[in-house]
Amino acid sequence: MQQGMIEKIWRESLKNYALGLMVNLAAILAITYILLDDASRLVAVWSAVAMALMLLRFMQFMHAARRYRQTRTFFVADKFYLCLGLLAAGVLWAWLGWWGIAHYQGPQQFAIIVILSALAGGATGTLASLRVMGKSYILLLLLPACVRLLQTGIAPFITLAVLGLIFAAVMLFSHENNYKLIRHSVGLALSNQALLDEVSSLANALQRENNTLEARVAERSKDLLRLAYHDELTGLLNRHGVSNLVKYFGITPGNVTVFFLNLNRFKQINDSMGHEAGDAVLRQVAQRLEALASRLSRDIFSNVDCQVGRWGGDEFIFYLAQLGEDAVPPRTVGRLIRDEINSPMTVAGKTIAIDASIGAVSESDCDNPNNLFLYADIAAGEAKRTGCVVFFNPGIRAQLTRKSTLAQDLRMAIANRQLFIVCQPIVSAADHQLASFEVLLRWTHPELGPISPAEFIPVAEESGSIVELGDWVIGQAIAAAAALLPRAADGRVKVAVNVSLHQLLQDDFADKLLLATSQGFAAENLIIELTESVFHENEIDMVKQVLFRIKQLGVEIHIDDFGTGYSSFSRICQLPIDAIKIDKAFIQSADEKNTAIIEAVVFIAQRLKIRVIAEGIETVEQAQRMQALGVNELQGYLFGKPQLPGTTV
Repeated sequence: MQQGMIEKIWRESLKNYALGLMVNLAAILAITYILLDDASRLVAVWSAVAMALMLLRFMQFMHAARRYRQTRTFFVADKFYLCLGLLAAGVLWAWLGWWGIAHYQGPQQFAIIVILSALAGGATGTLASLRVMGKSYILLLLLPACVRLLQTGIAPFITLAVLGLIFAAVMLFSHENNYKLIRHSVGLALSNQALLDEVSSLANALQRENNTLEARVAERSKDLLRLAYHDELTGLLNRHGVSNLVKYFGITPGNVTVFFLNLNRFKQINDSMGHEAGDAVLRQVAQRLEALASRLSRDIFSNVDCQVGRWGGDEFIFYLAQLGEDAVPPRTVGRLIRDEINSPMTVAGKTIAIDASIGAVSESDCDNPNNLFLYADIAAGEAKRTGCVVFFNPGIRAQLTRKSTLAQDLRMAIANRQLFIVCQPIVSAADHQLASFEVLLRWTHPELGPISPAEFIPVAEESGSIVELGDWVIGQAIAAAAALLPRAADGRVKVAVNVSLHQLLQDDFADKLLLATSQGFAAENLIIELTESVFHENEIDMVKQVLFRIKQLGVEIHIDDFGTGYSSFSRICQLPIDAIKIDKAFIQSADEKNTAIIEAVVFIAQRLKIRVIAEGIETVEQAQRMQALGVNELQGYLFGKPQLPGTTV
């Protein structure tokens, strides 16, 4: 087995080595063309040495490949010389990065950086089978250039160097994962082959010895077929069985409706009552859905055929096929399903109530029958936000398309300079002197125009790009502090940036803040604004750890939109909060109840030594009323609209 593993990995190395040589050749030609007009002869010398090394590596590769084809044997010497050539190529590129970053300016520098980064990224795949040498090659490509960039002392170059080091770490991680994947795949293939050989031999022996076993084999096959199409826990159709419903029900378009059910807070039942209780809930839900399907098919509408399946986890499918003209309205069926799920049930001696997010799609609203379950799932996601049964329609499809477009384009928005920041002043309520600036992110899409943060920030959180965006905003805010300095009466300026919960809970978030505030910008001048989602019960313990570490750095911590979500003073007492921002909905209403709420918030905040900031101040009367109520700071159009840092007035 071990020898077979080595042989197959060596074969993979040879296959990918040829591709790596082609990429390396293209990179040499490209950088030579870009840099050859320089007066220095070093580029020509480097290019000649690189091409000569390429020829030697190619010859060694051809020799190793020919020996392998002839003998199907792994030779240590062949691997040694191939790795030696690879190491030499890495040294050449390392020298070019070290020398070129210092020697060139502008486009040539960036050409060197781009080509080195591209080679490193490609090496994670082409050199994945070389565990040590692949990583050494990646480090040779990236580390010298990053060190050289750090030595310049120029802020943008330092940022590039830091990103390069992060990129190098990611590439090493990816290379290791690819190496493990290759070993796993090879091992699995060898194991499967051995298993297949053993099973085949055993099957032949059994068939020769006793033909009477055919009947038992046939019976066993029926059991396996049943297991292949049915869920073992509930007895319902499983995902494979449900998917085949589209194949078996070839009826007139418009007569099929698929309901997708996602049980809400099912994880809490598993966590609090145990998995056995969770399984009991799933079985009871399955029984209720089957009972409803039976009633619809037999007792109420004889022209209705229903099928129920478990899609997986806490997700179920209710498949409704209308076989006649007098059809039950799908929305009526949706209400019946919801009523069945919402009815209290007894589990482990306790009465509990659950509900479900239900999405549905009719075949008439589906462009392809194979997309019925996908669109129903999408509608269920919308139902989770609205709390009612949601039917898929072209509008939801358009929203999905737009969200997908935004998610893709958002990843390139920073590089394409489509994102920018604006700043809005926050002033003292007592004398209207500047207290700080809130930094806000804006996006102008080249085709869709300005995109509201309320739209693209959730997309960024769902797509996973929120961390990159958040890090970029913090960097821009710190860089913009110099432009905002003339507004500061005491010679310093504080900037506040919004941070998402996902970004906050990154393992290296506090380390990033430490790095950002250790290069001429004091941590005391940075404010982190968090929404009330940080108070959610599931993450509160991790949030505490991160916030206390951030506070140790000297960074201020504010709670934004206070009063609209999970927040409570019992939570705030547990966290190192410096200020809370009352949501503008309370400020812009003169209702006595809202005024009483503000008074209570200010009173308790003063006892806790927490400042209170009022958002959405648009009139002098609102400012005066907030000052009279004891609010410490004010923010709103009355004191300035969000503007570019250099034009804030």
